[in-house]
Amino acid sequence: MDLRAKKKTQKKPTTQPISTPVEPAKPDPPKNYEHSITIQCHALLYNTLQNTIQAQHTGNDFTYTSVTDLIRAALLAYQSGMELTEIEQPGKKKQTSIRVDDSLYKFYKSLPNQLRTKILEKAIRTFIKNQ
Repeated sequence: MDLRAKKKTQKKPTTQPISTPVEPAKPDPPKNYEHSITIQCHALLYNTLQNTIQAQHTGNDFTYTSVTDLIRAALLAYQSGMELTEIEQPGKKKQTSIRVDDSLYKFYKSLPNQLRTKILEKAIRTFIKNQ
């Protein structure tokens, strides 16, 4: 058998006009969460928040990426005038830290020291119920 290699014809590179580069869309600047606050909330409520986030992600709803986003949104809704309708549940507390912007930090610090946890839990429960 006689195998012969075929000569490949080389194509000359074609020149295409250079187009002007397209400017990529500039995303919104990220929020500057410069303050950290340590909060406590009911352990069962925290688990409920985690389950809520997971259920939303399963349904392709990525409005809130984490529990802290949901807590931050609840606190912001309370700052905006949301009426608290839920009651506090006694029980074991879980401590966590969240990052907030300057206005939310000032609002949180303006709440009475002894009632911050109760107010925050009521705000979270009301926010979840109203969604």
